[in-house]
Amino acid sequence: MPYSLAKHLCDFVDASPTAYHAVENIACALEARGAIRLREHEAWALEPGATYYVIRGGSALVAFRPGLRPASEEGFALAGAHTDSPALKARLEKPLSARGFERVPIEVYGGPILATWLDRPLSLAGRVALRGPAGALETRLVNFARPVGIVPNLAIHLNRDLNKGFEYNAQTQLPVLLGADPAAVQAETVTGSALLRLIAKELGVEPDSVLGADLFFVDAQRCTLFGVDGELVNGYRLDDLSGCHAVLEGFLRSSPAPHGQIACFLDHEEVGSTSRVGADSSLIRDLLARIAVGGGLASEGFYRALARSFAVSVDVAQAYHPSYAEKFDEYFAPLLNGGPAIKVNANMRYATDAGAEARFRTYCAEAGVPCQKFMSRADIAPGSTIGPVSSALTGIPTVDVGAPLLSMHSIRETIGARDHEAMAAVLARHFGASPFEGA
Repeated sequence: MPYSLAKHLCDFVDASPTAYHAVENIACALEARGAIRLREHEAWALEPGATYYVIRGGSALVAFRPGLRPASEEGFALAGAHTDSPALKARLEKPLSARGFERVPIEVYGGPILATWLDRPLSLAGRVALRGPAGALETRLVNFARPVGIVPNLAIHLNRDLNKGFEYNAQTQLPVLLGADPAAVQAETVTGSALLRLIAKELGVEPDSVLGADLFFVDAQRCTLFGVDGELVNGYRLDDLSGCHAVLEGFLRSSPAPHGQIACFLDHEEVGSTSRVGADSSLIRDLLARIAVGGGLASEGFYRALARSFAVSVDVAQAYHPSYAEKFDEYFAPLLNGGPAIKVNANMRYATDAGAEARFRTYCAEAGVPCQKFMSRADIAPGSTIGPVSSALTGIPTVDVGAPLLSMHSIRETIGARDHEAMAAVLARHFGASPFEGA
């Protein structure tokens, strides 16, 4: 079918409602291609050209192939994206019942467009920490994959100014409605929240076995292709599962090379990347150091390897929106299906400099795909990415790029199917090209 890679992206999105599920699915795809899982607390014995991966915290993963030649001479080709997206995070233990309504209190994770979360069926997914039958602790993923709740709006008759702009209060107005039965009065012996009981029932355990959870209300609707020729992709978490999928596809398409190849899938970008599983952590530098040591390099060789490396930070770019043309610089407003966009900002919200831009343009030309450029209006500050953070921690030159996307941080976002195919192709070229081009 046309745009088969976009269809595969939809399947990946549907199976990855949280960062934990995304990492699990990436790991499965790697293992299907012969990748070997390593654990940070164990000793490693690395073979040049073999494929390995490491998971940290359940929500970040780094896949890599040691180069066929010493990293001190060839460096590393890196590409990275983030596994998280804006969402409503559930508060597990707090009961919120009144007049027959069973609701779940939430916290807002990241910066979602809150209005898009209201009045649509929401599912629930994440991970749960349990006390097992023998008293041992265990962690299990949960994905209801069906509607379980909704955040209802107030009737327009009771808020006539709603369409003139309204600020939702996360504490009082965004709890998720799970059920309503005014005839049912809970017995005093029933304790705990409705959400806790719902999770326990889904997992087949007693509520007091649940010791902790990272749970998110997520879109219950599936990702879909639409457009005259099916050339557009609409779904939840395209920021940044489209980047993750493109990085994974580019990595899997590439063959072992003289240089090391590193694919990074990191968490918590939407809240600043400062965590043990984010770009602002030791993860990338730790992994590069262990690869260098595994290849027999001393510290001098490791620093030489960093200086010979190049990275591509993949996150979506703000696509031109014809209904809001005044919000864009018309010369730097990327179009859907116009090709990957290089992201540039004078205040280093993106890591791109002239040399990195030139390198990525060359990759696009060699891969036979078009290339665009995104720069926000001079009077509007853009968002940021993992690029500046990881580049600062490693010293590796980095280019920030992304597929153009509409409705960024909405519960449903839209990208171009051709852009996704082009991004995977150029990333495969990046992983195959020598990362070092001289001083």
